[in-house]
Amino acid sequence: MELASYLASFVSTVLGLCEPFGKSMKSILLFYFFGNLLVGLSYLFIGGYSGAAICFVACIQGIVNYIFYVKDKKLPAVLVGMYAVTFVSINLITFKVWYDVFSLIAAMLSVLSVAQTNPKYYRFLYVSNSMIWIVYDFLAGAYGNLATHIILFVTTFLAILIRDRKNI
Repeated sequence: MELASYLASFVSTVLGLCEPFGKSMKSILLFYFFGNLLVGLSYLFIGGYSGAAICFVACIQGIVNYIFYVKDKKLPAVLVGMYAVTFVSINLITFKVWYDVFSLIAAMLSVLSVAQTNPKYYRFLYVSNSMIWIVYDFLAGAYGNLATHIILFVTTFLAILIRDRKNI
């Protein structure tokens, strides 16, 4: 199962290299969905149930948000609140070790990041999200995902410099 975890992390990393460079939230959300699906599977394969659950709910969040963006409609604040409550609930249900709190913090940053209409703000929140996942991965021994999140952190930082440098 560890090999499957590393494989899912690798594919997620490849997809994640494209995500932060998206010009629109629609394109970002497609990569967000598939990346969370693969990272969630990677956590599941090694018994990281809290991280897996958070990622799978993030997949649903990505699909729902994508539908709103395709229809050119604003995300209702109540929906964003429902995401937050769902992530807190999942974390409380799957909470096993003290560092599972990091998956909750990352989930809250994720809720905020994909609720953005401007990719620039998404990228700023996502780079913070990656830092939190790096801590969680290290503590959970999820080394495939640790490598993924370090690469995504660097890639997102580069995307900020390339896409948003005028606004820094």
